[in-house]
Amino acid sequence: MRQTPIAVYDSPIVREVTDYEEFPGDIDTPYSVQVLARVSGYMTRVYFKDGTMVRKGDKLFEIDPRMYKADLDRAEGTVKQYEAHLDRLRKEYDRAKNLLRRNSVSQEEHDRYKADFEEAEANLEVAKANRDLARLNLEWTEVTAPIDGMLSRRMVDPGNLVKADSSVLTTVVSLDPLYVYFDVHEQAMLRIKRLMQSGKLKLQAQGMKAVPVDIALSDEPEFPHHGIVDFTDNKVDLNTGTLRFRATIQNPADAYGNRFIVPGLFVRVRLQIGEPHSATMIAEQSLASDQGQRYVFVLKPKMGKDGQPMKDKEGHPICVAIRSNVGEVGVLREGYREVEKGIQPGDWVVRSGMQRLKDGIEVIGQPYRGDSIPAAEKAEAKPAPARKAVPKTERPSGPGTGPPATPPARNRLQARQERAPTGLRQQPA
Repeated sequence: MRQTPIAVYDSPIVREVTDYEEFPGDIDTPYSVQVLARVSGYMTRVYFKDGTMVRKGDKLFEIDPRMYKADLDRAEGTVKQYEAHLDRLRKEYDRAKNLLRRNSVSQEEHDRYKADFEEAEANLEVAKANRDLARLNLEWTEVTAPIDGMLSRRMVDPGNLVKADSSVLTTVVSLDPLYVYFDVHEQAMLRIKRLMQSGKLKLQAQGMKAVPVDIALSDEPEFPHHGIVDFTDNKVDLNTGTLRFRATIQNPADAYGNRFIVPGLFVRVRLQIGEPHSATMIAEQSLASDQGQRYVFVLKPKMGKDGQPMKDKEGHPICVAIRSNVGEVGVLREGYREVEKGIQPGDWVVRSGMQRLKDGIEVIGQPYRGDSIPAAEKAEAKPAPARKAVPKTERPSGPGTGPPATPPARNRLQARQERAPTGLRQQPA
């Protein structure tokens, strides 16, 4: 007699969830600066250790300042010289103006005094500009950190000649906050755009509500880090069909001043799409697929003639398995997925035993009880038939019962001669 299939069922759960998509991304720094020498000269001193944290303005290198100190002293002397020269010409020009009013000097001579005075004023301005440039060059012999951040190793050792605006001395990157760049594929991007049009989703870059993201490093199963989307690119990449997003993530220092996250790491980004909503969710094991359509089996109790649900001898309900399409399914959350349609709270959704089911078949339903196997399901599982033993040929034991020994060379030669045609046989030696 054919046994009725057993199906283990479970009821859907209702939770408040938020839709999200996961994307690969990478971490970058907001500021990355190459520290270059602004003046040429020999490196005389290094003030930092490789890989240390620095503040903006901290001393990093020193270039031999003696030549630039001499240039500044010369420029300051030139300024004083021109100031004295200008003071003399000012007095001469004032006397020329008084004499011109009394007609004691010609207009030509007055104009000459005026031109000499204005020329001296211009020369003094040039001398002051040269002095300021010499002071800047002297200040640039002390190379300082342009930003707060972490230094790389030094690229030039003391004693080497560095050239202005070409010799890279080191690099410094900022570590807090950090940027997370990730590319959103076209389908998700269009969904986000439609949610923005309907007012259900707004980006902080537009001066509106912030969109949170959850971030996990490559060795983290969960998403313990959190950030805010603050930028989206202005066009879709034609080669990949994706739109570049950027999120800002905080990277605070620990008790020892170290920051855990560094630029260049690979991350997984979970982007929340839409507002929290109530969702009907079923176990992942309940879902099946047929030509791209996701479906489940729902058990409906079979009614007897008296209008009461029918049961088997052990009291389990006798049901009819109904195939139900569930449409699009959501992401996996703790072993459950959100379904779009076809399921209502309280339905009996088959969780295991679907291999023997088809639409409209009669089954015996058993409730799901965690990871334990129901008794009826154990009874259904039949042990595999034992393999029939193949008898082995018995061989006598004892001396001389092993495999036959290899015949001696003389016997093999005789055997070949017996198989050879007459006339070709050789006599044994």
